[in-house]
Amino acid sequence: MKTPLLLLFLALGNFVLAQDKPDSPDMRSLGISSNDTTDRYIFADTALIRVSPDTKQAPIDTLFAGDNITVTGVTTNSLTIRGLKGPWLKINYSKNGAPKNGYIWQGLVSCTPLRRGDVKFVYGIERRADSIIKRDKDTIRRFLVRLKVVQEGKVLASRSFITFDDESANYSSGKIMSGMGLTNVQNIITLEFSGDACGISTYDYYFAFTKSNQLLRFPDKENVSDAGSFYHSETFTFPSEKNGKPDTILWNKLVEEDTEKVDKKGNPILKVTEKKSAVYTWDGVNEKITNSAQK
Repeated sequence: MKTPLLLLFLALGNFVLAQDKPDSPDMRSLGISSNDTTDRYIFADTALIRVSPDTKQAPIDTLFAGDNITVTGVTTNSLTIRGLKGPWLKINYSKNGAPKNGYIWQGLVSCTPLRRGDVKFVYGIERRADSIIKRDKDTIRRFLVRLKVVQEGKVLASRSFITFDDESANYSSGKIMSGMGLTNVQNIITLEFSGDACGISTYDYYFAFTKSNQLLRFPDKENVSDAGSFYHSETFTFPSEKNGKPDTILWNKLVEEDTEKVDKKGNPILKVTEKKSAVYTWDGVNEKITNSAQK
């Protein structure tokens, strides 16, 4: 009996170790680990739940965009859809007041869950959206990310964007703010995608959710630094913030580079190599934003 039990123990150990490092680079920015219990939303408009991590058997249930789930495990089984390769997840959820469990492909699950009251802001990776550089015949891995506004099971609005590149899509997070003083805006939503090393940019993608339930793309911003030798900063100032102006978003960009000199404390001395600003004007009646000035 000892040998079969030992083999079973080793097999289970290998399964757990395999779970720790799933082969799913396309799903890095979802931030789901096999070691944690993670709350998420359903991202897809319709998601099929399976009794096992494969498509061989008929679905046991159907969930919809914005439904709550808890991820309890990551399997080694993977599936590729719309160019995205991702693992199957083991989940717990509730349906008609009854607790249930099953398996779902990770591409149907949201990134960081965001909400304000009974309104959920559900974002996830919809598909690969690679760019081809014809001259070099290189492929830049990129992802189409979609944001959906869901209230009481109904998708009110949705918008999408394409990440700048693959390196800046290692992690993602989100933030829901007030209307920031903009006329007829309920919320400003920021989705951040970033890398895992110095010199890789962090991009913030902005959206406005208006009082007429429209979801609009706003200007993006980029920030990056490289170990004190380079610093690129972009900031927005909204009407409700210090120095803000009515229905106006002020954008400022500052780039500094190392002079190869240090101050008395040994810190590198940087010099400003680029400085720009722009003014975005918000029309709350027609729900439009325009870049009215830049210098």
